Amino acid sequence: MAKSNLSVAIILMTSIIATIESTPLLFNQGRCEVRYGGKCYILIMAGHRARTSTRREAQYDCHRAGGVLADIYSEEHFHLIRALIRSRTPIKHNFNHVWLGLHFDNSTISVVLSDGIRAPFVQWLPKRPASRLHTHVGMYVALDNLSDRQGYVDDMPYQPLLGGVCEIQG
Repeated sequence: MAKSNLSVAIILMTSIIATIESTPLLFNQGRCEVRYGGKCYILIMAGHRARTSTRREAQYDCHRAGGVLADIYSEEHFHLIRALIRSRTPIKHNFNHVWLGLHFDNSTISVVLSDGIRAPFVQWLPKRPASRLHTHVGMYVALDNLSDRQGYVDDMPYQPLLGGVCEIQG
């Protein structure tokens, strides 16, 4: 009888885990944190996991929220996203460093959007890009608004960052 109860419990737990993994996350109760160009942008901090996210984990979080890692389409958009990131930076940190959907094309030495088109606005952190091997782009935002340490950072996809900015249609 105990073996039967254990089997039922295992089947029930497997079913619950499958349901959780297939259910879209409802970050921010569906609230859009920034609207730009007819799209919604939210910041998903990695606090729900081990405090950092690789690029793949950030992509997964965005997918579960119904979106993709965000591209930046203009200087105005950059400043809106930067303000969002700064507003969600924990006070105990002097900065926040999160994933974007942009890529660094090392053959043309340019930043491109997720669809491969050259990014219309680029603002690298000083002394970046650092390496042609770092082809993924994150955004570094200092808590101090006047700091020159604000902008894109070229990263490796396994680099643990603090979260990701997601772009959701509509």
